Amino acid sequence: MYTWYTYKTHMATTVKVTDDTSGDLDALAARLFLKTRKKVSKQELVTLLAKLGGENEDALVARILGRRRPIPDAAWRRLRRSIRDWGVDTSKEDLDEVLYGEER
Repeated sequence: MYTWYTYKTHMATTVKVTDDTSGDLDALAARLFLKTRKKVSKQELVTLLAKLGGENEDALVARILGRRRPIPDAAWRRLRRSIRDWGVDTSKEDLDEVLYGEER
């Protein structure tokens, strides 16, 4: 009788993180342990976070751009419906003066 084993081969890459990020990973692993009673290594945590990030790219884009959350579709539609044409022609120079307080 033969027993077949399948092994997943993978290469590990070192990822440099700051001490703060390492501490964040430790804290997250500790909170997950309290909720699940399962230990999760930093490597497993980074793998999980990468997969979750790939599933929610909009949230990642929002964070990179400095927004806390992406604008929900319903809120975006409400905003778009509220835009009205006031019938005033505005030039780039007019906008610069309003935004920057000076003529360009």
